[in-house]
Amino acid sequence: MHIEPKKTMAVTVGPPIMYRFVIGELKKRDLADDHIIMSLERRMKCGIGKCGHCQINGVYVCQEGPVFTLAQLRNLREAV
Repeated sequence: MHIEPKKTMAVTVGPPIMYRFVIGELKKRDLADDHIIMSLERRMKCGIGKCGHCQINGVYVCQEGPVFTLAQLRNLREAV
C-alpha cells in the first residue's frame, strides 16, 4: 500500500501487544512519530486520577490522555 507519510495520520486502538507490530509497519512507511496516534485507555481504572493505576512516569493517562502521539509516548519509557 502506498501512502504519503507527510499527509497521513494513523490512529491505533487495540490490545497493547498489537501496537508494537503496527508501529513497526508504520515506521517502515516513514510515518513520523507525531503522525502516529495511540490510545492507552486500557491502562485506566477509575478514570479521574484517584487510583494511580494509569500513571506512567508521573503522567496520568486518564487526565492527560488517553490519546497520545507516539512522539509523546517516546518520553514515557513504560508506555511503549
